[in-house]
Amino acid sequence: MGDQKSEIDTEEVRKIIKALKANREKFDEGKGSAFDLQQNGNITAQDLGMYPAGQALGASTIAAFNQISGQYQEFINSYDQVIEALERMVGNHDEKEQTNVTAANRVNAGGGSSASRRNTGEWGGS
Repeated sequence: MGDQKSEIDTEEVRKIIKALKANREKFDEGKGSAFDLQQNGNITAQDLGMYPAGQALGASTIAAFNQISGQYQEFINSYDQVIEALERMVGNHDEKEQTNVTAANRVNAGGGSSASRRNTGEWGGS
């Protein structure tokens, strides 16, 4: 694994992260938000009436609400974890690239040349 290259377009990944974050913010506002689900998603026996059929339906809706609410929160958590993983990936890649550039510059110190991703032949440079 030590000899494998890590090539990602960090600018494109940053654009994806930005889009994901903008989309994620929508889950916190308006219809379908966690707040909306909490406030309007649970129909209780009191809402349906205090008679046997209403109580039975109320018990079913509470169970369904709890299941949906839990799944929704797991989805939100997973979405956040994807964003965090992409941010770590970009950060790790940038750190690795900087380390490589620093090491290359040390080798070239005194030669008047400065290596970077843009001017290193292996990366498509001159």
